[in-house]
Amino acid sequence: MAFNCFFVTMLVGLNFLNQCESHGGLTFPPPRNNHNNINPANFTPPGNTTGDLYHAGGPCAGSECLWFSEGCYHGCSNCSLNYPSAGNYYGTPSCSDPNPKFTLPEAYRTWNIGNVSKHGDWTKFHPWRSPGHNPVGDSCGIAGGYLATRGGGGQTPDGAKQGDHGSKLPPLKGVNTTWVAGGIAEAGWMVGANHGGGYIYSLCPLTSELTEDCFNQMPLSFIGNNHTIRYLDNRTDLQIPATAVSIGTNPFGSTWRMNPIPACNCDEGFNCEMNSTQDDGARIPYSNHGSPKPAGFSCPFGTQFPVPFDYGYGQQIWDLRTGVDADVWVIVDQLQVPNVQGSYVLRWRWDVEQNPQIWTHCADITII
Repeated sequence: MAFNCFFVTMLVGLNFLNQCESHGGLTFPPPRNNHNNINPANFTPPGNTTGDLYHAGGPCAGSECLWFSEGCYHGCSNCSLNYPSAGNYYGTPSCSDPNPKFTLPEAYRTWNIGNVSKHGDWTKFHPWRSPGHNPVGDSCGIAGGYLATRGGGGQTPDGAKQGDHGSKLPPLKGVNTTWVAGGIAEAGWMVGANHGGGYIYSLCPLTSELTEDCFNQMPLSFIGNNHTIRYLDNRTDLQIPATAVSIGTNPFGSTWRMNPIPACNCDEGFNCEMNSTQDDGARIPYSNHGSPKPAGFSCPFGTQFPVPFDYGYGQQIWDLRTGVDADVWVIVDQLQVPNVQGSYVLRWRWDVEQNPQIWTHCADITII
């Protein structure tokens, strides 16, 4: 059922896109959200498998991509965990008195840059416009993202009930990730459906309650000025520039990194087309912004910002390409390990710009 839902998403677009939540996940260290610690390298793109994407590897290994928070608007005290009445693009905040004072400088926008959409600045309340300031449903994710599956439209992760809190998940059996105090460690995440935005890594002591207050005490610093794009099929690693964001972030002065992968150049981020009959305008490309398309490109009107490497673009990263074109890669960063020892929980938080959604996954770390 999950496979059919995602496959139809790619073919139909907006209506199903808003109902099939399967967008990305922490790849390593292995997170608690990866049920049964499925190897992400086992993933095969759609069209080349008869399996269920939510039980395979890739960006939804162990159905981890189904742990997120829905309805998270800037200025609201909590996430609604319900589908917005006007949809995930153009819906309005669920609280009665939202704060429209977004904190992100315009230079770090990843979607609708310059507000050229016919809907104007429709992402202004979405998480990436105020990195770290929006609430989450749970610091390690909500099972299925919503409190209910909305008539079968949402999916529930393996080994969980809809609405379960990721902070209550037990550590993965047989996994022992060790970092050296004061050293440098690697962490990586994968994109399944790209919503722009940016992300941060942070720590909380294992003995503490896994809350935003705890994780905000120990944000981790990134090392260097690049990401490594690491292919799971043993192709050669790539180095691409990273963009650091430390203005307007929470915790104050913390450094986030922009998601380096651009979507196609329209509200929907894929299937852009010049079709004035589209009532919501989601597929109508932005006419006065966008990066030129390279040869063989599948975004006919360019991308939201420049493409960093071959095939490193699009909204639907899971697609029908196979072989050397397959998008089986991880965005890897080097992190500064604090000079402490003990047992900790590493949290990856991805604040997106296209939707009012936040992905939060947690992994266990021992610092020696």
